[in-house]
Amino acid sequence: MPIMTQPSNELPLPGVVGLVFDMGDVLVDATAWRRWLLRQIAEYGLTPPYRSFFAIWDRDYLDDVHRGVREYGEALRSFLAATGLTDRQIEELLDASKVQKSAIEAEARPFPGVRQTLWRLHGDGVRLAVLSDSESPSSVIRRRLAQLGIGDCFQAVVSSRDLGFAKPDRRAYMAAANELQLTPAKLAFVGHEAEELLGARRAGMRTIAFNFEQGAGAERYLTRFENLLDLIAGRTHHYQFRGAA
Repeated sequence: MPIMTQPSNELPLPGVVGLVFDMGDVLVDATAWRRWLLRQIAEYGLTPPYRSFFAIWDRDYLDDVHRGVREYGEALRSFLAATGLTDRQIEELLDASKVQKSAIEAEARPFPGVRQTLWRLHGDGVRLAVLSDSESPSSVIRRRLAQLGIGDCFQAVVSSRDLGFAKPDRRAYMAAANELQLTPAKLAFVGHEAEELLGARRAGMRTIAFNFEQGAGAERYLTRFENLLDLIAGRTHHYQFRGAA
């Protein structure tokens, strides 16, 4: 009988005893508000490509918000003004955006498999942290995680807003490692952005990509979030889950 070998993408990561997760687009969809904004500005005759439009927002405006350099509302106002929208259009969008963001957050649900997987990892003693680039402090992120039904899974929640620096700054990853009281070598970062996965690797962490963008480099790639269970040392089989995702 031929020997069956396990695909390298499912092999455990030796020595990893903790996981650090990005939040947006890893645990929960973070694109809903962005897609809504594009639909709104299209009514004013603007139809920019999603990727290039939000690349400018992320690089030139949102990064400063995440690091606590500027306020979210002021940054969004400046970004919209740069598109050529009128003052009246901008005010309409800002007012509507507040309502929409609150509604999206209230209705948010984890990606399929996230809740069960995290609870299983937590129950097995794997140390877990969230490292989020966010306009909100960690206390607010903790409340959102609780609303998602996964708040108690995490030993640490770290926000860029509190730190004053954001991923891929090495200090951000080190802050999460320190909160978990583990060295980077014992941790794997679960992310989706190429730059942030590279930052984690440079900080000494192993890397796992999920819902990843094109060109993202990592040691392991997840097609299903549940496959994360196979990547922690000692896990060589699949688990059966009960209940909804």
